[in-house]
Amino acid sequence: MRALKSLTHSGCGVPLALRSLLLNFNADEPLLNNQWMVTMINHLVGACLFWFVALMFANAGFAEDLVIPGAGNPEYVLARLALAFNSQQSQHKVTVPISTGTAGALRDIVSGAASLARVGRLLRDDERDRGIEFVAFGRDPVVFVAGAAVNVASITSSQVLGIYRGAVSDWRDLGGAYGPVRAIGRESTDASSVAIKRYIKDFENIVFGDDVKVVHLDPQMIELLDRFPTSFGFLNRSALFACKTKVTLLALDGVGPTPENLISGSYPLFVEFGLIHRPNILTPAARDFIAFIRSPVGARILREHGVVPPSLTQ
Repeated sequence: MRALKSLTHSGCGVPLALRSLLLNFNADEPLLNNQWMVTMINHLVGACLFWFVALMFANAGFAEDLVIPGAGNPEYVLARLALAFNSQQSQHKVTVPISTGTAGALRDIVSGAASLARVGRLLRDDERDRGIEFVAFGRDPVVFVAGAAVNVASITSSQVLGIYRGAVSDWRDLGGAYGPVRAIGRESTDASSVAIKRYIKDFENIVFGDDVKVVHLDPQMIELLDRFPTSFGFLNRSALFACKTKVTLLALDGVGPTPENLISGSYPLFVEFGLIHRPNILTPAARDFIAFIRSPVGARILREHGVVPPSLTQ
């Protein structure tokens, strides 16, 4: 300890507070009874705790497990984006869990359970009024789709209404081979349903026929499309990459559901993908992931799945 005291006179990087403590140390007293030692221990413990907490916060800012809950529409392509993001860097890990719907995304953001969530539509005024911000990351065609055994290539708006009202029940009536039309519908608030209503006005108040099976989640739609070869339903195009069978994407009123037709405005049905968050609460991982989606690599992944990047729709 006498050697430590000698350091105080040389100014060898010893902090002023510690220098003062060293000068007041009484080497003739037992260590445990020495007031200098008690004070020194208290200061050192406090300093260690401070730096331990500071390092924890610093590490939290640099490494993060980011979970993005929410809607089913963007789930498939967002999972592909997360996979690519995770493979090109090791600092953060992004996870896209199974769908909890748009309602789940909004709930998790408002409650603070998630810092970033996913939706398949633009926010309504009342949702924006709650302080939620929307970051667009792609526009995806909504597609009428048939099971793998169907050999029909196109469908009209009036035929869509006929199927869901129960007036058309066999693919033979639509120019295809004989087989029952196993129609699958969605609830009226579903993002794809809303997109259809914008174009087919009579779909707004449609009453489904008795044989129409209504599902509430995209994975349920995909499961039934795979299970029944003569099925008929609708979903955004990128989500259909999850199908295990070779389903048929149908042209609507003679226009194919391609990204090119969507960009030109000739194909009318689409959903708007977005990430939502509270103002000024984007974490480092969230900012990095959004930047990756907007990068050339992110845009390429979107295009590979039929999604039009925001830069091509503005």
